[in-house]
Amino acid sequence: MIEDLVKLSYFTEIGKAIASASTINAVLSRVMEKIGEIFAPQNWSLLLLDRKRGELYFKVVIGTASQLLKDARVPLGEGITGWVASTGQSAIVEDVEKDPRFSDKLDKLTSFKTRSIIAVPVKTERSVIGVIELINKLDGESFSALELKLLSTIADFAAIAIEKAYYYRALKRIAEVDPLTGIHNRRSFQRVFFREVERGKRYKQPMSLLMMDIDKFKLINDRFGHVAGDKVLKTFAEILESSVRGVDYVVRYGGDEFVVLMPNTTKDDAEKVRTRIQEGLARHNGSGTELPFQVSIGLHSAAPEQAEDLLFGSDIDLYKQKGRKDDRKHFEVLEECFQDVLEDEDQDREKPESR
Repeated sequence: MIEDLVKLSYFTEIGKAIASASTINAVLSRVMEKIGEIFAPQNWSLLLLDRKRGELYFKVVIGTASQLLKDARVPLGEGITGWVASTGQSAIVEDVEKDPRFSDKLDKLTSFKTRSIIAVPVKTERSVIGVIELINKLDGESFSALELKLLSTIADFAAIAIEKAYYYRALKRIAEVDPLTGIHNRRSFQRVFFREVERGKRYKQPMSLLMMDIDKFKLINDRFGHVAGDKVLKTFAEILESSVRGVDYVVRYGGDEFVVLMPNTTKDDAEKVRTRIQEGLARHNGSGTELPFQVSIGLHSAAPEQAEDLLFGSDIDLYKQKGRKDDRKHFEVLEECFQDVLEDEDQDREKPESR
């Protein structure tokens, strides 16, 4: 009776861990730790389902030869674990040699001898998302039906933890990503900017920033509609992402304004990025697209102590770049580029409907 009460107290602790943790790794590690205390298996693991590949992969592995299983995968339907994942049913096997579902592939990989298994699906309301598997009790006894029921309850806790972490990440992404272009938004930029400023000061690294806006963007919207304007914004975001390094931070700052934050980057290296962006835009405009456009790009670099001035300095350079352009000539070029599109639309409206 006392032992049962102790086991029930573990559920309370697992519930508290799920409620307090914001990362899936922290929660699942705690859940798997409690499984070890309750069931005392020789090996135990949590596998998650990779739907695209139709395979299970080891998310948490504890026990003998666990390191050898980190990169291993189990196809759906293969072995006891694959069977549980594909059917959504639990399994308790006292002697694997007498069960035709058992596969010794992982035993051969790890030089481990599996004798008994208990495995339960980790399920949401919609589908199976993984499997918890326990192998060989340390005391040599078989797993019991009560332990199967307890493990199933823990698997429900694990499913809640995984869903919680998933929704947390989804909400965080919604809060930090611009829905139109798929790049970071101004809110996430402010958080990252101050973090990188502090990092630059700590390691005495320079920083650079590009501030950009699309020339005559209001004209594009007014003359050709917001659908055309949205297409221009998405196209430019794609050009930016293909022009910068993996460590750079691409942001839609607001409206038609974009920012690229470049940690540990000198002015000369930032100029190379600016050139790549301009070249990418030139390739787009030279490809016969119906939506050619131009951008102005301001650049500012600073030592760590002056990093807070990056936005101000790049904004000043942005307007210097704009001042060097012939606005009248640019207006005429833009009108000419879009004229064919307008004429095609007029011709389409004038064509009689076919009978």
